[in-house]
Amino acid sequence: MLERLVSLVPRSRRTAPLLITATAVLTAATGASAVGMRLGGDGSVSRPEAASSLLLPDSPLPAAPTPDSSRQSAGDVTPSLVKIPRPKHLVQATVLVTTRKQLSPHTLRALRHVSGVKATQAVLAGNARVDRHRAFVLGVDPAKFRPWTPRLTMRSQPLWQSIARGELTASFDMGKQVGLPLGNTVPVRAADRAAVRVGAFASVGMSGVDAVMSRARALQIGLKPHTGVVISAPHADALTIRHTIRDLVGSRAHVWLLREVIVIRDAGEFLTRAQINTVLQTAAHEVGKPYVWGAVGPDSFDCSGLVQWSFAAAGIRMPRVSQQQWFAGPHINYADARPGDLLFWHYDPTDPGNIDHVAIYAGNNMMLVAPHTGDYVKYVPVPMTNMAGVVRVDPGIAGQIG
Repeated sequence: MLERLVSLVPRSRRTAPLLITATAVLTAATGASAVGMRLGGDGSVSRPEAASSLLLPDSPLPAAPTPDSSRQSAGDVTPSLVKIPRPKHLVQATVLVTTRKQLSPHTLRALRHVSGVKATQAVLAGNARVDRHRAFVLGVDPAKFRPWTPRLTMRSQPLWQSIARGELTASFDMGKQVGLPLGNTVPVRAADRAAVRVGAFASVGMSGVDAVMSRARALQIGLKPHTGVVISAPHADALTIRHTIRDLVGSRAHVWLLREVIVIRDAGEFLTRAQINTVLQTAAHEVGKPYVWGAVGPDSFDCSGLVQWSFAAAGIRMPRVSQQQWFAGPHINYADARPGDLLFWHYDPTDPGNIDHVAIYAGNNMMLVAPHTGDYVKYVPVPMTNMAGVVRVDPGIAGQIG
């Protein structure tokens, strides 16, 4: 019997029901309504609701100079009234390449000439602390990067003006999980530190990316140029492109897969009974440990960190974030779920198709999960609201994606 991974319609081209409310949902820079979210005690995240009472100033807050360097100031970022042109077409992102070492001009040219590659976009990429919380941040040219994002994000002119004037856009997931103060200024540090206003919560549709800011602001916090590049190869096999690019950039770079692959494999090439038992026993052993954003164990976990930790105990290499774990095997109906399968949900109103949450199915409509900030790893009933689907992990595919 053969099972086939379902191919995704690119998130950037999906039609979403929130189109008419995009500006109100996405941005805090123009006094628009923010988005509130209730966290459920059952391990779920409840449906987002508009918090119309939370209004933010119409005028942008001036960016403060960094405490570490008097030579940097708010004048380093783009003026607030700049117009960011709306793209005529969206670009489907296939992979995101990130590296600590700057990519050479030769490597960047070689990436553009890989067979199947239609477009590339250079970014600054790296780890940072946003209000003391770990985050993976991109520094972008707003006008050039805008077409690479989901439709709702792309359409919000106030959001891109916010980024252009030096404010930070956090992912909806990070913003709500760590309680970032939308509309207020927080410390952001990579190699250097700056005070940066949180201008919006929005998805950029790229797994593992927690926040986006302008190139000027990214340089100010110490990110280096040419440390990332987004690549579009819409008609090529995604895994083939990923393998070719990994050969070009070397083992020290990370190549993030941004769209699902189509693979045909024998149905028996999944978890063994012994592996399933190890996964479940490992996750159960972590019950009671606190949820911490970005934590991968052993003392605390976020939702995808618990999954990665539990599968590693069974010798299975899993991707780090839930959006990529969604690609780790064929999608099946919940009615067919069995212990060891992964359950996924989407809650982000700025990108309704985005994966935000993952848990391990334990059988009998129960799951093991690291729910959200303020909670702990637990064994709870499966909530069906906003469920995106179920994945049966294929170790071979998971290892190629991670």
